Amino acid sequence: SAPLAAALVKATDRAVNEAGGVRPELAMEVATTTLYLEAAFDDFDPADPQLAVRTQDLATRLNGVIDGQPPRPLDDWMEQLYRRVSDRQTMGSVVGELKVSLGEVEKSLDQFFRSPQEKAGLHVAASQLAQMRGVFSVLGLDHAVQAVSRMRTSVEQILDTEIDEARAREAGTFQQLGDNLSALSFLVDMLSYQPGLAKKLFVYDDVKGGLVPLMG
Repeated sequence: SAPLAAALVKATDRAVNEAGGVRPELAMEVATTTLYLEAAFDDFDPADPQLAVRTQDLATRLNGVIDGQPPRPLDDWMEQLYRRVSDRQTMGSVVGELKVSLGEVEKSLDQFFRSPQEKAGLHVAASQLAQMRGVFSVLGLDHAVQAVSRMRTSVEQILDTEIDEARAREAGTFQQLGDNLSALSFLVDMLSYQPGLAKKLFVYDDVKGGLVPLMG
């Protein structure tokens, strides 16, 4: 990695001392290098044979631009790197929206659990659950879609009928909603750092009417 470190120091000196400011070509090469280093440190494997090759290649590209040569086209692995970062940023935005929706649902259900005769807040929960269902569907999280659909059905049934608090608790309606909320929160947190696992480690149990994490 020494040649790349030296090239980055050289690029920094050039950026500071260049009269016209940082050239776009140099900025692009430094950005590509930075993204690569972030990705490499996320999943660092010193035995990876590609590590030395790609590090040397980035140093060569960077030195060439510093010396005034035209920038080379991005290699396939660099394009994949940019795509990966873009996907991660998109997922981060989606997870943020899901957390806001979950927070609204939790707040509405908590108010209802405390005072079952006050149903006004449940309209917010039903609306947020409908939005979450669409997001989970786009993400391909079919089990989460089933859980959210079950929750929305339960909320709408409560809105449409007179609620008997004792019977509802005995039937497990409140517990089912709470358990689903907890499992969905766990799933959304996992989406932030392991989206692949999030699709595999949660299943919908039709008997229980809820989302179940396979790890318990």
